[in-house]
Amino acid sequence: MSKVSVIVPVYNGDKFLNQCLESVANQTLKDLEVIVVNDGSRDNSLEIMQKFKDKYTDMFKIIDIQNSGVGAARNKALDIATGEFIKFLDADDYLELNILEKMYDIAKENNVSLVRGNYHQFLGKLNLGDMCSWSGLKGNQIVDVTKKKDYIIKETSGIGNKLIKRDLIGDLRFPENTKWEDLAIMPVVVASASKVYHMDEDVYNYRVNLNTTIKDFIRKTPHVLDIIKCVELIEQNLKNRGLDESYREQIESLYILHTLFRVENVMTWINFPKSRKNDVINSMINIIELRYPNWKENNIIKEYGNNNSMFKKHLEQMNNITINSIRENDREILESRINNAFKK
Repeated sequence: MSKVSVIVPVYNGDKFLNQCLESVANQTLKDLEVIVVNDGSRDNSLEIMQKFKDKYTDMFKIIDIQNSGVGAARNKALDIATGEFIKFLDADDYLELNILEKMYDIAKENNVSLVRGNYHQFLGKLNLGDMCSWSGLKGNQIVDVTKKKDYIIKETSGIGNKLIKRDLIGDLRFPENTKWEDLAIMPVVVASASKVYHMDEDVYNYRVNLNTTIKDFIRKTPHVLDIIKCVELIEQNLKNRGLDESYREQIESLYILHTLFRVENVMTWINFPKSRKNDVINSMINIIELRYPNWKENNIIKEYGNNNSMFKKHLEQMNNITINSIRENDREILESRINNAFKK
């Protein structure tokens, strides 16, 4: 068994894949298993993977599958991973060469099953900092999640900034053919860890890609309902681990907050008629109301709004859009209305 299994899903990633895999192959922590999943790439990604496999025979493993999406690719790798800990890395990102050793040593010295750090987000030479977590914690410290339960909300649901004990993931798997798939399992992993080492330094170099990252926020996506699938999977996964009642308030907050994040996206979509956009916004808000009628009184929503002026402004705009709308009591009708907005 290796100390860390690094899982790298790849779809048409040849532009940055060399840098990504070099950053793993040259880690100061040498006892690594690197599982690279070729998710049906149509560029030179597979050839690059093979080059690393040939050079680092005992370290690299390649899984070659038909294009199935990042969730399926990660699941394939999890099924064969043998490392004590798991590290996820995307093909256009990279790691500092000492970071796995540093995170692994922290995990062992502090007897924790999860170590998190900050993202270094960058666009070309522009440093965007870490805009992912909003826990407000400063400095290195151990967080007792059983006492600070809102940490499962305020810690980013992204997986790149975390070193996770494989046993902690267990039988959890990413939903497949689903957007925002990290959200379905990461709050569950954090809650299951009980204690998390909050490492207050950059551990993951995240490349902001204008062709994908930015467009995801301004272009319409018929998969907007995937967010409901993910927030409901959080509850189901916590229930499967006997944690749902302990985190009932947090389940509510995650459901509302992340659905509202997607409503914010809808508000910024370009080249999508205003009437259809309003149909989607009204229906998404209505879906929240069916589950949590008093969602506007949720303390986490209020807190996030007080810390984020843009979010607060968007809430006011949402209220103006929905104030005179007709409300539905049938979830299927609302989902149908959203789906129909993309067919007109």
